[in-house]
Amino acid sequence: MTRWISALFGRLYWRTFLLIVLLVSASLATWFQSFRLLELGPQVEQTSRQITSLIDLTRLALIHSDPQYRVSLLEDLAKKEGIYIYPRSPGDQWTPMNHSEFTRRLEVAVDTRLNEHLDFADVVNDRPGLWIGFVLEGDPYWLLLDRSRIDPSLSETWASWGVIATLLALIGAAVIASFVNKPLRDLRLATARVGAGNYSQMLDELSGMREIREVNRGFNRMARSLQEVEEERALMLAGISHDIRTPLARLRLEAEMSVPDEQAREYIIEDIEQADRIISKFLEYARSTTPKIETVDLNALIDFVRDRYQKDETVVLHLQTPPVPPVRANTLELQRVVVNLVENAKRYALTPGEVHTDLDISLQPGIDHVQLTVRDHGPGVPADHLAQLTRPFFRGDAARTSAKGTGLGLSIVEKTITAMGGRLELSNAQPSGLQVQIWLPQASAHTG
Repeated sequence: MTRWISALFGRLYWRTFLLIVLLVSASLATWFQSFRLLELGPQVEQTSRQITSLIDLTRLALIHSDPQYRVSLLEDLAKKEGIYIYPRSPGDQWTPMNHSEFTRRLEVAVDTRLNEHLDFADVVNDRPGLWIGFVLEGDPYWLLLDRSRIDPSLSETWASWGVIATLLALIGAAVIASFVNKPLRDLRLATARVGAGNYSQMLDELSGMREIREVNRGFNRMARSLQEVEEERALMLAGISHDIRTPLARLRLEAEMSVPDEQAREYIIEDIEQADRIISKFLEYARSTTPKIETVDLNALIDFVRDRYQKDETVVLHLQTPPVPPVRANTLELQRVVVNLVENAKRYALTPGEVHTDLDISLQPGIDHVQLTVRDHGPGVPADHLAQLTRPFFRGDAARTSAKGTGLGLSIVEKTITAMGGRLELSNAQPSGLQVQIWLPQASAHTG
């Protein structure tokens, strides 16, 4: 519940909506209360005048009417005017009128007009209504009127209008909040696209409020500048790759032809190949293009990796890959990820007491994702280094950094997985080894 409330009030749309609703509701409540108080005086005056007129007319009619026609007169008053006259006895059970500001002022006004005290009751002898006790020629009587005569006549009408006004205020608040939130939502989506390397969709610079147009122009200028920087970087990286690899190729050719010592020649060639691999890693990490998302068969991809390392005696793959649903990813990029993890394990996670690396690869389907786990049986890494393993150029302790590498392998893996909409998590396995868990969205969760 707390998380739901935090998520609700954490969104600008709902904050704006609720703020407008509160302000409008407070305004309506203040207006309604003010109107009710202003209406109260005239309504008390009008109602008290009606009641006193009825009592006076009833008294006059009863006093001046012929006694033999008095019963028929009372019946006519009851039938035509809804006015009932009953003798009042000491044994009557009656409940005083429920006092509100209106009824208190009404009693005072009626007593003042008639210059006598009258009893007002809500119920007499279990019969509800507007009961008024008065005295006629020394005899007490009850005058029964319809309760609607003292109920505020406009209250229900104004209450209905108040409900309608509140509903209109809610609709208006939703429209206003949406109007305010839309430019920010567009900006958020555009920021996400730019963050993913898509600079093609720009924000509207022509319509909307002036402040929003200025923000959109500034954002579009920033996006164009970033696009130019990315294009220049890609061109520079291509040039660096060509300018460095060409001399390396000549050096290798020269070493193979001119170095007579075979061992020295192998060392030189190994160094040249390592330099070439480092350049490849740098270029791979620096790539800014977003991979094309497609449907990928993880089982087929793991079979491809198994076949690739089938004759490699330095690594033994142990697979637990039951059939799993297809995922949304890029086949080539995901192959590079798994190969990168295998190569990383070969380099840093030699199984103790063995001349090879044991590597467990497993697949496990979830509700809307598939989990890919790659686990080695090496020494693992200190717990405080786990969060830093995906940082560029960071490598763990001396046991894992004794091999030659760039420190970019896991950085490239995380960058690629994130670009494909997945998630990566590193942890130490028990009793030893590093475990890499990757969650990829199922293709079926994004169809329909």
